[in-house]
Amino acid sequence: HRISLCDTITLRKISRPAFRLITKHPDLTQVKKNLIYRAYLLLRRTVSWKGGVEVGLEKNIPVAAGLGGGSSNAAHFLIGMNRLFKLGLPQNTLLRLARKLGADVPFFIHGVNQAVGRGRGDQIDVKPALRKLWFVLIASRSGISTRMAYERLRAPRLTRISRVATITSDFFDALGKAGKSRFLRNDLYQIGRTLQPELSDLGSLLSQFGRGSWTMSGSGPTMVSVHRTESEAIKAARFIRRRKPGVQVFICRSY
Repeated sequence: HRISLCDTITLRKISRPAFRLITKHPDLTQVKKNLIYRAYLLLRRTVSWKGGVEVGLEKNIPVAAGLGGGSSNAAHFLIGMNRLFKLGLPQNTLLRLARKLGADVPFFIHGVNQAVGRGRGDQIDVKPALRKLWFVLIASRSGISTRMAYERLRAPRLTRISRVATITSDFFDALGKAGKSRFLRNDLYQIGRTLQPELSDLGSLLSQFGRGSWTMSGSGPTMVSVHRTESEAIKAARFIRRRKPGVQVFICRSY
């Protein structure tokens, strides 16, 4: 589900056939490990163009937070390069490249607000977002490696949802009712709690707040509570900030 928290990525042509990444984020200084750079190398092996590119990255999404920040950056780099250099690559080609970069990347190539990911998560089944929602994101100062989280999942039981055609209506109807929506299940939450015990405390606090549904995003460690109104989200954020002053708290919305 696409939300309003986002990074800003700027592409500029340079005369030399090279790649430059400019960012102030201290955790992204190793350019060769960045997913944007991997996308650049993959694109270079696929198509040719004159000159190089300088990428400016303003990072607002926490790193290694299970929020798809790196995936969205890689996807929008591919889209931006296709436009900037007039490469003429169709969406199917961009999707093929995106799948090589990660299971989450194709979602951002589609440019939709909500979808169900099948297979590895890279087979996108678009679903309409029926109403605007508000989200409170609670991000730990230290991230969780996606690879490590999946390696700890000894007996994979990734969520299988039946009646996919009605997933969004069922999901929205369940919000606000007593208990959590069954669509907010995340099998990696139990793994995340072993890697970061603080997640158990955050889950307890969100249950204590008693309004909205909550889960962990992706491979964690960001916790997410979902709310129908902005005022309720603001109250939830204040509740968490008072009790957990060391975590980052963001209030976001649907598109």
